[in-house]
Amino acid sequence: MPPAYVMDEMRMYEIGCLMPYLYLASKDSWEQARLMGYISAQTHSSKKMSVSDIISFPWEKDNNNCHDTSMSNADKRRLEEKAKQLEKMMNQNER
Repeated sequence: MPPAYVMDEMRMYEIGCLMPYLYLASKDSWEQARLMGYISAQTHSSKKMSVSDIISFPWEKDNNNCHDTSMSNADKRRLEEKAKQLEKMMNQNER
């Protein structure tokens, strides 16, 4: 993310949404470093190793707390009704 956007344009509520995923900015670098460590360790070892034997990262762990994001028909009807109300309100404000 460009620093100018973060410093000048980003809203406070956006920061809270992004903070849990900040580690993803350096994920590639960590993966590359681990691969280099794996190659170095494997060439000096007679034991068969896997990349995750060197180090395991939090993003590789099984994420069991993923939530179902499917939408029920009741939710769909409720949101459609809410959209109609907002559209009606916006049309009234344009007059």
